[in-house]
Formats: sequence, structure tokens, C-alpha cells
Amino acid sequence: MGLFRGYRWMIWALAAGQLYCSCSPKPPLQPEAAPAPGISASGQWTPRALIKPGETPLWFELGREGPVRINSPGEASLTPFEPWALARLITGLLPQESRLIGAVNRMGFLVFTPGEEGYLALYAVTDVPGWEPYTAASPFLYRETPAVLLYRNDFFADPADPPAAPPDPPVRGLVTGSSRPVGLALPALGNIPPGEGWEVGALRRGKDGYWYYRGDKRRGDKPERAYFRSRDLSGPGEASSAGAFRSASVPFSLKEAPALLGQILEEAFRLSGPGRIPLAAVSSAAFGGIRYFAETPLRIGEDGELVELAGYYTAEDAGGPSASSRGLALFPGGKGIYGNLREGAVVTGAFTLPGLPEKFVYTGAGLSGSALIALWEEQEDLHVGAAGFMVIKAP
Repeated sequence: MGLFRGYRWMIWALAAGQLYCSCSPKPPLQPEAAPAPGISASGQWTPRALIKPGETPLWFELGREGPVRINSPGEASLTPFEPWALARLITGLLPQESRLIGAVNRMGFLVFTPGEEGYLALYAVTDVPGWEPYTAASPFLYRETPAVLLYRNDFFADPADPPAAPPDPPVRGLVTGSSRPVGLALPALGNIPPGEGWEVGALRRGKDGYWYYRGDKRRGDKPERAYFRSRDLSGPGEASSAGAFRSASVPFSLKEAPALLGQILEEAFRLSGPGRIPLAAVSSAAFGGIRYFAETPLRIGEDGELVELAGYYTAEDAGGPSASSRGLALFPGGKGIYGNLREGAVVTGAFTLPGLPEKFVYTGAGLSGSALIALWEEQEDLHVGAAGFMVIKAP
């Protein structure tokens, strides 16, 4: 299920070797107080950990107070399985300049920042007021600010428990200078007035460049829904339709991907094998968040197993003589394809991340400096147990 639980959930609801690189002799993980070149412990946050990625994978699980170092996913805490909407997991990774931001369901944000000599600082922005009762969507960029939509997902809620009030405000962002996420007033969401019982139920960007969003009104005997779209979330929205909202989730084709990324995905999709339907969620600052790619057409309704890949794409000096880009596509089992473009030369290759125990899968991937951050989860149907991430030097 992995990174596409939201995608699969939408469809369902509408229907009813090892990778090893050079190693550093320095300790891979240091305590908060340890000095590291290029990383400051003062300012907006204090590093939770200082990491030196190398050939040995470094594993972390999401504890109640934030990420905790473990020896392997098999030694993670015996976390009770919970529906994905209620579980503590990373819903997506978002690159922004030199940082990599992860939105954590029921917790807050994780921030990875590279420093000098290959060090990586890990910041945990936790204990966020008004975050825990809600489901966090995948992060996105709003006016260059990392942001996430919080919403109520009541499908898995216990009818005997009183429902939480709608999140107010529903969008939170990591604003420079603030130690905690702050509420963001997106003008486009003004179509959904909370004072009249409305709340934002979903927000996604379509292939046409518009943002599509849904308003839910749950008060009274007859729930209501309304659909809107906006070219720019910082401007007013306009009325839309349920059909347009659904169409906004149609994935991009490989021909619509940047050249390097398209080549990576084509090779990865070929590895998925016959009778399988590959679908990839790729995070990139160029996309402002996560963008879905599939072979055209995406035949969800036909027989075949949906294969969920995750990946990232970075680009620098696009179109210039010194243009460079990197990308990667990762299968749940740990195999994948990476690619680099530098000065017109393309290099692609296969890799394999360290194996995971039974019922564990990789669900996401991101790049921070020279480090590959791979998300992992323990899954059972629509439920998630332990979850966390692994850090290793990128291929």
C-alpha cells in the first residue's frame, strides 16, 4: 500500500544484494551537543541527531516523542497496528532548497539539512498544538513555505468516541523564524467558511496546473459537499465539480516527465513485470510536492496488481550547459533504478537497499545532500504498525 494509500483509498472510495557506498571512519551518529561542521545548534531548532551517512544503513523509528535510533526495523517497538489515517507515519517527503521536509502523521515535521563534510542534521518539530487528532496529507510548497493540510478522516473512527472539532486552521507551514508550524491562511480556501460548519476535506493539484479542493459540511442530518479549484492558492477560488475533482488525480504519463526522470521510470516500470500496474509518486521541488506518474493509460479497473514505486527528482541549472539532475525510483522491496545527468551525459543503474523483515516495505525516498532517506513501514492491509526511515549514502 505504501505511499499510495491515499491514491488507492480514493479509488476504492469512488468505487464503493544491498546498496553500499564509501564509508567514513567518523561515528555515524552523534548526540545533540556534538559539534558538526556547517551545522548550528542555535536558531530555529536544535538538531535531534547529527548523522554521517555511509555504507552502513542507519535506522530510525518514529517514537511518541520523535525519531529514535534502532539497530534494524525488526527491532522496532511493538507498536499496535492502527488504520493508516490514525497511525504515526511519514506521509511524504518534500525537498526545499537544501532541506528535505517530512510530514509526520499525528506528530509534526521532520527536517533534514546537510552540512559540511557530509554531515546531516535531523530536526524533529514535534509537540505541535492542534496536530495530533487529525490526518496529515502529503506536504507541498505554498509561496516557498513547506505546508501540509490537516483534515478529519472519520472512516476509521470509533462511533462511540466524540469527533474532534475541525482543524483550525487546516493548513500549517514551516515559516522561517518560527520554532513551531504556524497556521497559514490560504485565500483560495475562503470558499469553505468554517463558521458555517464547513471544513476542508481534501486538497490536490491537477495535471492542468489548478489546485482542486473539497469542502465538507457534516452538521445536520444531511452532510453536504462542494468542490472548488484555484490556479493559485494565494488567490480566490471558483466553483468546480466532483468529476473535475476526480480527474485531478489522473497521473502524468512518462512522456510528460522530465527527460531523465522519464528514462528512470521507464526502466523501473519495465522491471515490474507482466500483469502488474506500476504507479510512481515522485517528490520534487520542481513539482512543488509529489507528482504521480504511470504508463498511459492507467488501467486501475483491470486485472493486475498495483505496484507502488516512490522516488525523487532534482534539477539544477535546467537547460544550461552545466545542467545537472538526479533521480531515483524505489520498489517496496528495496530494488530500484537511479539516474544522473551532468553536462549532457546520462548514467542510470540498478540498486538494492537493505532487505526488510516480512510485512515491512519501503514507502518513500528523498535526497538530502549526499544522503538517501528511505521511508519504511510495517503494514497489514490498511493498517500500519511500526514506521520510520533509513539513512544511507545515495547511489
